[in-house]
Amino acid sequence: MKPDTAVVIKSPRQAPAVHAGGTRLRVAGPVHTPEDAMKTLHPGTLPSHPGHGATHIRFGEPFRWLSHGFGDFLRTPSVGLVYGLMVTVMGWLVLALGNHPYFIAAAVSGFLLVGPILGAGLIEASRAMEAGDTPTVDTSLRGLGRNRSALERFAMASLALAAAWLVVSTVVLNATLGPIAPNVERTLWDSALPMMSSSQWLAWAGIGGVLAVVGYALSVIAVPLMLDRHASAGDAMRGSLRAVARHPLASAEWALLIALLTAIGIATALVGLIVLYPVLGHASWHAYRALRE
Repeated sequence: MKPDTAVVIKSPRQAPAVHAGGTRLRVAGPVHTPEDAMKTLHPGTLPSHPGHGATHIRFGEPFRWLSHGFGDFLRTPSVGLVYGLMVTVMGWLVLALGNHPYFIAAAVSGFLLVGPILGAGLIEASRAMEAGDTPTVDTSLRGLGRNRSALERFAMASLALAAAWLVVSTVVLNATLGPIAPNVERTLWDSALPMMSSSQWLAWAGIGGVLAVVGYALSVIAVPLMLDRHASAGDAMRGSLRAVARHPLASAEWALLIALLTAIGIATALVGLIVLYPVLGHASWHAYRALRE
């Protein structure tokens, strides 16, 4: 080989030349700069995993996430049933007080506070199964300690959103339609449905629906991000918004599936949630794997 002959092996980003015996060599392979490292480590960038984070998600793909979630439930049913029973029992306790809108709002607020914590346990279980482990209830709960502060902040943000629903609906409906519901004492052990007009219910539920869409967009992959990437609550919610903006149709399809299965669970006097809640929790991990950037 002649002196000073350049031997170049192409790579995505050329490495600096190395002189060896008068021959200049360039080493194949990308060079990782500090900027590359920051992109890898910063949770807000949501680096893709092979086979996940596709630029286009086919119609019907959320049904596959649901199928994987059901498969995870069948692999460790004892884990899922514990979480499903906890959610169902909490729902029964709330419904025992009546179905006044104030109680419903309080129940939603409580669920938004506790739900992310319980759902995180199921997501952690699916994450462990994907890694080849066999989770238990104890290990699914212990895994949450890795990013507890972020989960707590996210739960408080969800609670603030539920409180906003109650405050905004109360102010708006009192100003436009009068009291949004009969007196609490009259409905404590009775149903408020016969005592409310359809316009009152529609307006109250409509405001809640708008805030529910906002809450969904902020949370659809937020909890998995906090567990998998150790993201802060703010980074996780921003990442969730980006995922919804990137895949609006798939996100809407997944939201409709969640709403439909939740409605089925409620229609069965919450008994159906014993299975449906853990299946949805497990499926949330697979939704995250597909929706993240």
